[in-house]
Amino acid sequence: MDLYLMYLRKSRMDTDYENVSVKETLSRHRTILENFCKAKKLHVAEVLEEVVSGESLYARPEMMRLLDMINTGMYAGVVCMDIERLSRGSSLESGHIMQVLQVNSCKIITPGKTYDLQNDSDEQFTDMKFMFSRYELKTINKRLVRGRNQSASEGKFMGSMAPYGYRAFKLPGEKGNSLRIEAEEAKVVQMIFEMYGKQGMGYTAIAYALNDMHIPARKSDEWNFGSIVNILNNEVYLGKIRWGKEPVKRVIKDGMVAKKRIQNDNYELYEGRHEAIITQEQWDLVKAAQKKRGHHSTHITKELQNPFVGILYCDKCGAKLKRNVPGKNQGTTPWFRCPTRHCDCRTTKCHIVEEAIRNAMDDWLDEYIIQLSKEEKPIIDPIAEALDTVQAQLGALQHQQETICEYLEKGIYTIDMFTKRNASLSREIKNLQEAEADLLRKKEAGAEADQAAMDIIPTAQHILDNYDILTTEEKNRLWKLVLKKATLYRTPAGELSVHIYPKLPK
Repeated sequence: MDLYLMYLRKSRMDTDYENVSVKETLSRHRTILENFCKAKKLHVAEVLEEVVSGESLYARPEMMRLLDMINTGMYAGVVCMDIERLSRGSSLESGHIMQVLQVNSCKIITPGKTYDLQNDSDEQFTDMKFMFSRYELKTINKRLVRGRNQSASEGKFMGSMAPYGYRAFKLPGEKGNSLRIEAEEAKVVQMIFEMYGKQGMGYTAIAYALNDMHIPARKSDEWNFGSIVNILNNEVYLGKIRWGKEPVKRVIKDGMVAKKRIQNDNYELYEGRHEAIITQEQWDLVKAAQKKRGHHSTHITKELQNPFVGILYCDKCGAKLKRNVPGKNQGTTPWFRCPTRHCDCRTTKCHIVEEAIRNAMDDWLDEYIIQLSKEEKPIIDPIAEALDTVQAQLGALQHQQETICEYLEKGIYTIDMFTKRNASLSREIKNLQEAEADLLRKKEAGAEADQAAMDIIPTAQHILDNYDILTTEEKNRLWKLVLKKATLYRTPAGELSVHIYPKLPK
């Protein structure tokens, strides 16, 4: 039995041209394709769905997963609304998608046409469709950019999220948004500019002060260095709209086109439609103080310093541990601390934590390798055995179905006898097909689990063997490959305990 995949994609920009939501459109498309597959008797093993632009593969996790599934060779085709849903990106990425489909003899099936890439004319036609899709996307993007540039020059707010101190609202009687002052947050913005410009406090000191006052931040649990820098360098608080400060640049990453935001010092400033929170005098005081202290007046991009970003937690309260850096004159090394105010987990120097986690991984890896070597795989795989049985039964029933057709043609069966017998066989075949699909999924999952169990060993060993020569970013990336998380607790008496939770297959 042939298995198929269904892929649905919708871009948010499409909402500009339709009076229905993206969710509604996707639901309608799914219904259309499900009815189509039912009519064509196509057995869909899995439905993959996402709301993203079709421009970049890196921004389309479900498409990446689709290509991985196709590469297993298990699927006869991909069902989608039209070819444009697969790709509107560069010729490089479209070519990659076509290559994966072609190599695996996987067809593109739409309600209008089935494309077999083994057929020269279908291959050429598909290539042309991708080309026209790219052209259409470029046209749409140019139109959107022109419109956004115009809106920015008119002082409208163009961001996806309003800055701290403001709330976005739709302008009455015209297209576009503006900003409305959030009174309590605006007071905090005033305080931040006062602390830095007049009181001489630094970025980190301001963040600590706000956290001590229990003033909530907008985007994270607490204020930090970066959030203070961003506020002190955002002209929006002067009543301005800045445009083109962080343009998107396309780069090639692992052979694919990816998007990367870059810093641009030659950005545009327009008079905004919103009210200012600070005065020009307050802004100038901050700029003068930044210059005097040698602080950057633009967005600061720092190299990663914490190898455990996103994976290190307090074992007592569950909070993510924070890495703190001492001042120039403190004469000490960085340390980890629990941000929970009343948690008694003591601070621990970073190099001590790092050494403890390395030792824990080393001990775990030795035990894990021994454990795997002791595990005996069953001589007979029960899933494979069940799959053979189901497929044999399915083959026998399908043969019976062919036989009753012959009986009808020869007059051995009446139409009534044929109808009843065929209905019975069809029900049995459907049940077996579902059982077969389920067993195939279990077999694939088992193979993936076995592979995952083996893959973690060389990765973990690579970390341990090369740790001292790895960059912090490399360490973080590799730790995230092998660990779900690590936890730490240091008692008031100074006793340290560290636990690691490796990423093992279920």
